Amino acid sequence: MAKSLRCGVCGILLRNVAEAQSHGEVTGHASFEESTEVIKVMKCLTCGKPCRTDAERDMHKRFTGHAEYAEETAEATLNTEVEMKEARDAMEEDADILRASLGKPPRAKPAVEAAESSGAEGGGEAGSSGGELVPAEVPEALLKEMEDMGFTRNRAIRAIWFSKAVSSVEAAVNWLLEHDTDPDIDQPLLVKKADLESSAGGEGGSAEPVDPVEARRKAEELIRKAREKREKEERELERHRELERIRAGKEMQKLKEKEEELALKRIAEQRKREKEADARAREELRKKLEEDRKERRRRLGLPEELTEEEKAREAEKRKKQEEEEASKKAFNYVKPISALSKMRSQLVDLKKAHAAGAAGGSGEEAFKTACATMMRYLANIAANPGEEKFRSIRLANAAFQQRVAALPGAVDFLITCGFEKTEEALVMQPEKINMDLLNGAGGALNEALTNPFFGAL
Repeated sequence: MAKSLRCGVCGILLRNVAEAQSHGEVTGHASFEESTEVIKVMKCLTCGKPCRTDAERDMHKRFTGHAEYAEETAEATLNTEVEMKEARDAMEEDADILRASLGKPPRAKPAVEAAESSGAEGGGEAGSSGGELVPAEVPEALLKEMEDMGFTRNRAIRAIWFSKAVSSVEAAVNWLLEHDTDPDIDQPLLVKKADLESSAGGEGGSAEPVDPVEARRKAEELIRKAREKREKEERELERHRELERIRAGKEMQKLKEKEEELALKRIAEQRKREKEADARAREELRKKLEEDRKERRRRLGLPEELTEEEKAREAEKRKKQEEEEASKKAFNYVKPISALSKMRSQLVDLKKAHAAGAAGGSGEEAFKTACATMMRYLANIAANPGEEKFRSIRLANAAFQQRVAALPGAVDFLITCGFEKTEEALVMQPEKINMDLLNGAGGALNEALTNPFFGAL
C-alpha cells in the first residue's frame, strides 16, 4: 500500500496528491509515482522548521547551528484514485462557479458520471432498457472537420458529443479548450443507449447552415487566443519561479556569508587558544629548565639562586652573543665594494685591449660577445643557486673557448665573481655564492654592453 508520492524529477517525497500538485505548480515537475517509503519529518526545536530529508536537516544545521530535532513520522496510507477524483471534482466545481459568474451554461457531465447519477436517481435499477453503454456516435462531417484540424478522433467525439454541436465545430473546439486537461480526454466515449437514441432523434431538427471556412477560421482564432493565454500564464508562472529562485539565492547567500563569518570567528578563537597553549607550554618549559638548573646547583653544593657575579657574567655573555649576531647580519648586507671596483676595472681593461687592438671593429664585437656570455652564466647561477650544472663551466667547452677564454682577462673576471679554476673547469662552490656580488657583476656587464662610453674616461 502506498505511503507517499515520489517526484520522478527531484526525488522528493510528498504526503498526498494536493502536495504533489503544489510541488508541480512551483517546480514544473509533472512525473510522480507511488512509494511505500514513509515520510520522516524532523522538526527543528529551535526555529520550528520541518526538514523532510537528512540532507535538508544537515544543510539547516550547517547554516543555522541548530542541533536539536524531533522526529515526526507520517504513516498515513494513500488512496491516490480517491484523492485524484476529489481533486478533479474540486477543480470542476471551481470551473462551474467561474462559468456561472461569466454567464455560461454549466459543463456537460461525462457519460459514465451521467449514467451513475441517473442510476442513483432511479433507485439503482439495473438491466433496464436504457442502462446499456455503447460507443458514442456524432455527425461524420463534424468529426472529419475536427480531425482535419488536427484533433484526435476520441477528443473530437467527446467535444462534439458534450458540446451538442450539430452544424458547427465552434462549440466543440471551445469545449476542448476548457477540458484539454481532463484525464480521460483521449479515452473512447461510452454513453447510454437511450441517450444515443434520443440524440439521434434530435439531430433531425433544422439548423442554420454554417460556412465551413468561417467555422474553421473561428476555431483557429479560438485556439490562437487560448494558446496566447496559456503562454501568458506560463510566462507569469516562470516570472514567479524566477523571483522565488532569486529570493532563495539571496537567502542562501546570506546564510553562506553568516557561515563564513562564523568560520572566521572559529578560526580566530582557535588561533587564540593555540597561542595561549604555546605560551603555557613555554612557561612550563621555562619552569622545568629553572628547576633543572637549581637541581644541578644543589648537586654541586652551590646555592639555588645565581649570585650577583654570576648574573653579571650571564648578562655579559648574552650581550656578546647579541652583538655577534647583529654584526653577522650587518656584514651580510654590506656590498662587496672592493670586489665590484676590481671587476669594473677588469672590464675596462678588457674593452680597451680588444676594442683597440682589432681591425674593422671585430674586437668590439668579440668583447660584447664575451660580456653577454658571462652575463648569462651569472644570471643562471643567480636564478638557480642550487643547480650544480650552472655553477660549473668546462674549460674544454668549444663555445666557452671561442666566446670567453679567447679574450685574455675574461677568465680572471669570472674568478673575481666567485669561480675557482681547476684543471678541467671553473667551479663556483655553494658557499661562495654572493647575490650582491653577482648582481653587481651583472650590472657592470650590462653597462659595458649598453654604454658606448664605458671605459672611455
